[in-house]
Amino acid sequence: MHILSVSQYVAYLNDTFKAIWDTNEAAIEGEVSEFRISQGQWVNFNLKDQEAVVSCFAVLNKLRVPIEDGMRVRVSGSPRVYPKWGKLSFNVERVELVGEGALRKALAALRAKLEAEGLFDASRKRELPRFPSRIALVASRESAAFGDFIRVVNERWRGVEIDLYHAVVQGDKAPDSVMAGLASAQKHGPYDAIVITRGGGSFEELMAFNDERLVRAIYASKIPTMVAIGHERDVTLAEEVADVRGSTPTDCARRLVPDRKDVLYELAHLEQGIAASVENLIEGHKETLTRFESAADRWLEMFRLRLDGLHRLIASFSPEAVLKRGFAILTDKAGDVVASIKDAKPGMPIAIRLRDGSVDGRIEGSQGTLI
Repeated sequence: MHILSVSQYVAYLNDTFKAIWDTNEAAIEGEVSEFRISQGQWVNFNLKDQEAVVSCFAVLNKLRVPIEDGMRVRVSGSPRVYPKWGKLSFNVERVELVGEGALRKALAALRAKLEAEGLFDASRKRELPRFPSRIALVASRESAAFGDFIRVVNERWRGVEIDLYHAVVQGDKAPDSVMAGLASAQKHGPYDAIVITRGGGSFEELMAFNDERLVRAIYASKIPTMVAIGHERDVTLAEEVADVRGSTPTDCARRLVPDRKDVLYELAHLEQGIAASVENLIEGHKETLTRFESAADRWLEMFRLRLDGLHRLIASFSPEAVLKRGFAILTDKAGDVVASIKDAKPGMPIAIRLRDGSVDGRIEGSQGTLI
């Protein structure tokens, strides 16, 4: 008989489980019950069907979707006996929701959680530039969405540089692939906008764009983002958190770049408006100039009348005007005016200027008697 210690027995069981259980080929599907989280990181729950129950254990950060009692899930991992408790449990590495009902229930719970955190607030959303010159496109190069987006952009507004960051857009690998494209685009920018797009699909096929990690990565983007998933009925969380949502890849392209025909029409309209404004401005200045001209004419007439008055006043004080009124002007031999009796010396010859000529004279007497 081969005798084993307890720890050897548990190790033997775990080695056996590891040898016979292929995680890539087997998973367990059932209904969640008694779901609980311990110490903010350890997850325990039961997985059951009508005839049996399996105890499951997981680390919280490995849960990609919110789960709760009553949901039907598929878990991948491996069975294990925990030595400390001697309890057989299924060590969960990945959880997938099964059925549209469970998916929608988990999606509603995640949407409520993110909305409470403010990720969908309209106040934080940024506007896209009207005339983008460089765009990062995160999409599958094999998808029709990629071709439709490029075609519509080039039809509407040529000259835009579009850099493709190829990504898987469906399945388990899609969230990580899209996040890698988003991170690479931000690293190799600057870009005016980042566009994430794919064509339509079933509710289950679009679940990659409801991944919490991808939603938070779009929220944290430093570059304005636009997300367009070609499905009108179901709006993904990635679209809700984006700065701008496009209903389809084609709609995304139309909202991202203007139609050059519309821009040309707008420019023509603006040109007409500018021309009319300039014409009105010129007419307004013409009217102002007419006012100035009229005022200048009145001012010149008033100045001319005043100048004439001053001229007449000055003329009335001229020597000729004084002589005409019967006065005479006396000058000495040098021609200087004798204006005071102090300047009149006895015997001094003088000239006397009258209105119509002049006569010579001489000063005599102490009082300046004129002879």
